[in-house]
Amino acid sequence: MRSKVTVGVLSIMIVACSLSVGGCSGSGTESTTELYRNDIGQPSNNSKSYTISENSQTDIALGDPPLPNGEPTILIGLDGEPILTSEIAEVYDIHGDPTTTDQITPENDGAEIVCEGFQYFREPVDAACDNYNNPELFKDMEFIGEKTENKNEWKRVNVGDEICGLKLIKATTGFLISQSVYEYTGSYYCSDLRYIDQFVAQFEGTVTIEGFMSSSPRNSYEPDGGSLRFTPVEDKLPIIGKYFGHETDFDIMTACDAHQLLSLNESGQIGIDEPKCDIGDLGIGDVMYVRATLSNIRYYGVYATAELEDMEILSDVLVHIDDYI
Repeated sequence: MRSKVTVGVLSIMIVACSLSVGGCSGSGTESTTELYRNDIGQPSNNSKSYTISENSQTDIALGDPPLPNGEPTILIGLDGEPILTSEIAEVYDIHGDPTTTDQITPENDGAEIVCEGFQYFREPVDAACDNYNNPELFKDMEFIGEKTENKNEWKRVNVGDEICGLKLIKATTGFLISQSVYEYTGSYYCSDLRYIDQFVAQFEGTVTIEGFMSSSPRNSYEPDGGSLRFTPVEDKLPIIGKYFGHETDFDIMTACDAHQLLSLNESGQIGIDEPKCDIGDLGIGDVMYVRATLSNIRYYGVYATAELEDMEILSDVLVHIDDYI
């Protein structure tokens, strides 16, 4: 008899933005400090881990975007528009100490800036494919078809806005002052910051996607096994701004540790919280092809988690992964 799955919550490590200090060009910076003013004051010294306050969460839930006032900074969003001083919630220097908006200059390498109420996304082109439905497009671990480029523009999505049929209800955006990264990407945008210890975007609504649902085998980290991870074979979710403006559109994902099952997609893999539905005969260590309805979609940097509202199993067990312990 198949083991009943004990579903755990997928742990997601938020990538630290650890960079070497790059050199700074002196040209064009002599009047930089005149562009800034301290509109938000000195943040509290007892908060080095940024968390949206309860009052802020209430305001965000009402869908009010940041007011378009304040002075422009050197921070440019993925939509090409400058970030204003009034849109900045927290600033930290390279040592992690709170500082003020007048310190947002190219010379302050390593400074991290936190804004709330918006995030950057673009619509997917839904050109995902996989070796289960399209085996002719793959050879071993390599995709041999023609990759599609996503030319959709990056959009600033404010809390209360909709994208891909989902409503953004909470959002935090980060920027990192790094000359070496700026020279490479042309942006200070950063999807992962040390001082954002929670999700950077949360959506209201549901989306139904086909893909591989895997249940982790028993291992030293999860002695009971059964953590669910979903690998989409369709791109229907908003594509969040990549790490340091990273522009790779499609990456090959493997369904759990089963390298036999591959998906080329923009969405990446999605960790599944405690499911709200029956997961049928999906046992510990199994991978099946399913149609999943997801809700409460949250992004932690470029990683996502969701709640499983419904799941229709569309295959037998495609791969079984033996326990590691």
